[in-house]
Amino acid sequence: MSVSNVLKATLNPIAPTEADVYEGKAAVYITFNYNSLPADFGDDEPAHERFLVQVHLWAPAGYNTLAKRRAIKKALSGVATWPSYTNASGTTGNKKDVGQHHVFECELAQAAGVE
Repeated sequence: MSVSNVLKATLNPIAPTEADVYEGKAAVYITFNYNSLPADFGDDEPAHERFLVQVHLWAPAGYNTLAKRRAIKKALSGVATWPSYTNASGTTGNKKDVGQHHVFECELAQAAGVE
């Protein structure tokens, strides 16, 4: 199963989830992105790829995200390493940009070329 499919299947029960950009209408949603690194070299080719994953929970200001943040950590720990967490909420100066942005970072491994 691809990294995108694993992450969508894992996170969709918590909130609508899309890779990179969410274009739906839900006020609370999840996006994710990742980088890959070769790992486990053998016979001059990597047998696995290590994926450095960022998961972003987006919510309006004032929305209680605690249960969703806990659920994201627990869900990710079932398919990847226990995630680190950063509250990246804030504003860019435009009033309609005020809201919550929570970032979770973890790693997972897949067979090479499965991306």
